[in-house]
Amino acid sequence: MTGQGETAAANPVRDAFDATFYLKRYPDVAEAGIDPFQHFMEQGWSEGRSPAPWFIMDVYLSVNPDIMSAGVNPFEHYVITGRLEGRPLKDDYGFRYDILKNSPTLEDRVRWARNAARKVEAAPVADLEAKLTAAGSLAGLHITVSHDDYTASLGGVQLCLAREAEAVAETGRPRLHLYPASHSPVIDVESDQPLVGVLLNGERVGLYAAEAVARLLAGRVSRATFAVHSFLGHSIPAITAILKAAGLRKGFFWIHDFASVCSNYALLRNDVVFCGAPPPESQACGICVYGERRQIHLAEHGDFFRAFELTAVAPSEAALALWRKTYPRAAKAVRVLPHAVLEPRSAARPAKARAKSAPLRVGFLGMPADHKGWPVYARLVEAFRSDPRYHFLHLGFSPDEASGATFEKVGGPGGRSMAEAAEALELDVAVIWSLCPETFCFTAYEAVAAGAAVLTLPDAGNVPHFVRAGDAGERGRVVADEDELFALFSDGEALALARSKRKPQRFDLAFSRMTADLMTKGVAR
Repeated sequence: MTGQGETAAANPVRDAFDATFYLKRYPDVAEAGIDPFQHFMEQGWSEGRSPAPWFIMDVYLSVNPDIMSAGVNPFEHYVITGRLEGRPLKDDYGFRYDILKNSPTLEDRVRWARNAARKVEAAPVADLEAKLTAAGSLAGLHITVSHDDYTASLGGVQLCLAREAEAVAETGRPRLHLYPASHSPVIDVESDQPLVGVLLNGERVGLYAAEAVARLLAGRVSRATFAVHSFLGHSIPAITAILKAAGLRKGFFWIHDFASVCSNYALLRNDVVFCGAPPPESQACGICVYGERRQIHLAEHGDFFRAFELTAVAPSEAALALWRKTYPRAAKAVRVLPHAVLEPRSAARPAKARAKSAPLRVGFLGMPADHKGWPVYARLVEAFRSDPRYHFLHLGFSPDEASGATFEKVGGPGGRSMAEAAEALELDVAVIWSLCPETFCFTAYEAVAAGAAVLTLPDAGNVPHFVRAGDAGERGRVVADEDELFALFSDGEALALARSKRKPQRFDLAFSRMTADLMTKGVAR
């Protein structure tokens, strides 16, 4: 092996080391002003730090366990010896295998969530009572329920709740939002005394025993309305008691996902493939880790639908059709209300001129999560990052440093919206490869609004429906599978989606006010 004192010019390990990647992934090294290669060779490798985007330390060691037991620098060994031996950098089974191998069990995740909830103490009920009294009349109170504090989190459902809250506030009506004490992948059926978090008129009040919240609302509320956006993390009987204490009989149930159909809200069997929600008693359901919990979700949601007259609201026809096909109970009424619609611009904004020889700008929009298809996009980047025909980007709030895509931060306080960023970057193509059936996909709308084409797959829910609704492929293409996706880039057919060839129309996005739009139209009041 090469010694550490060898000069940089004659050191193949240094040549293979990616200093830019290392400093970006480990800002503490950059802040210390240390030579990144020296840091890696002296201590970074033993700390499990990765030296390049193509060499992820824990992945390499997982498929070469003898190197770990040998106690040598894995990267140095690979560069000097390992690649000549044909050692793999990672397994060849694909990202779905990695998910199955590395994911904790569902019951472990449930246990962690319950343990986190047990560590939280309820605030004094007197505090909530004082806040309710100070708020004045609760006539016309609008209650919303979701899986978290939407004011402290980022995401599509959170944005929807924020718009709904703003619209209701404009009417002068008071607002109460309920969220679980801790994040959970399933509904709560274990807690004897469940806690709920409370936001009153958009301000966090605290965590309280659900029965105390019900007791304080009883007799205080008139002409109330409610909308359930998610029950994940909640005790449904506890929420039912709160709503009934507020005198409610009718309400809205949003189909943002399929948690009412299965404990896996994305309908992914064992977190890796769309299952189609087969009959819960079937063998196809029985082989899934979510199968047993699915029975619980169906029963608890069914009790809720029996307790109230509910209008089920879906953000797309595709979502409503799948929900009605797979959920055994009928709602009192159903509605489709898109979260956003495309509106042609009255005046086109001038675009910067780009050279005809410029590479096709391809992007992934949003969180680099497995169920959003990030592993497929990362593999696409790895395969074609050296191809001068393409430039790969990732537009989102946080990067995956192992990716070779150029990261552009989007969102956060004062940040650009996704549509604004995609337009400013003149994105040609957005790869939206959701493994689960999207009920509504903001990024698809934002990409098309910005003039980009969408590449997606048939099982992505509303996304393929949205793409096919365009004229003559204007919104992009639906491709059969990953092999076809890679073939588009290999043979250059993807280049036909360049802006310069499509000359797409650009749009503005008009967002709905969510449940507020339905209440003003007199539905299920």
